Amino acid sequence: MYSALLPIHNILRWAFLALAIWVLVKSVIGLMGNKTFTPGDKKLGGILLGFAHLQLLIGIILWFISPNVQAALANMGGAMKDSIQRMQLLEHPLTMILAIVLIQIGRIKTKKAYADSDKHRRTVVYLGIGLVLILSRIPWTTTPLFPF
Repeated sequence: MYSALLPIHNILRWAFLALAIWVLVKSVIGLMGNKTFTPGDKKLGGILLGFAHLQLLIGIILWFISPNVQAALANMGGAMKDSIQRMQLLEHPLTMILAIVLIQIGRIKTKKAYADSDKHRRTVVYLGIGLVLILSRIPWTTTPLFPF
């Protein structure tokens, strides 16, 4: 199961990143151009959040079944001294959870805003921070850039 889920998680990462950048750019343009927050913008935000939650679910499953995480849990002291094991065990999952929570909060706050500029601003702020966190903890050096 691990060997099947890991490539899915990796491929979905690219779809999520592309969609997140698209939503972020659209909101920056909307904010700077004082544009209307359209139903399409709302739908894209929902799709992005769905991708984020799917990635989180797959990631949590992977965390529990990963042989690397199990080995790190067996030797926590050693894992904390090894940057790659620490990243897999704690830094990656905790940062991703925090980022997805921020994206979710941003989505809720965006839906509650009345002015279009506030909707775009909240999307930019919360998604922007979430995306920076995600980009900071993707294991770029330990996974192939294009696994397919």
